[in-house]
Amino acid sequence: MSTHTAAVSDDADDEEELIRLAQAGDGAAFGRLYDRYLPSIYRYTYSKTSSRSAAEDLTSETFLRAFRAIARRPRAHLNFAAWLVTIARNVVIDHHRSGWSRLAIVTDEVDPQIDDAIGPEQAALASVSEASLRGALTHLPDDQRECLLLRFFAGLSISETAAAMDRTDGAVKQLQFRATNRLRRVLQEG
Repeated sequence: MSTHTAAVSDDADDEEELIRLAQAGDGAAFGRLYDRYLPSIYRYTYSKTSSRSAAEDLTSETFLRAFRAIARRPRAHLNFAAWLVTIARNVVIDHHRSGWSRLAIVTDEVDPQIDDAIGPEQAALASVSEASLRGALTHLPDDQRECLLLRFFAGLSISETAAAMDRTDGAVKQLQFRATNRLRRVLQEG
């Protein structure tokens, strides 16, 4: 077994153990899972809201719901990443159904959070490219948009995306291929 394969196997075994411990009520084990998946869940919720404050709140709500529910999940091979994304998707839907989503967007506009580590030129370029990308994503069919958000904003693997979307790995690969080609065309036209 190569070193890389052993490391991947150790990560998978480690995650299985963390899930088992978290299901048994070990808060520290859940905390390690939280640390591991926080960035991808935040990116996912941000991609769905375009609001830092809303994304932070929705990410917190996602992990709170996961913490409350993990003991009730079947112990055999829980795909934690896919399960978290499913919870995050439901949290985002709940958020958009409530009136709070409009308030969060207004709050972000009034109190912008600027990254001091980058200069104004880079910040302007980042916002323009982000805005054009967000606009282009709205032209994709829902399943293609969701696939790209899960793969590239949430950072899920093909198999995790397949589990979250209830599809096969091959179907996700094909969907991703179609979505990136369509996105490329939309961006070139715009």
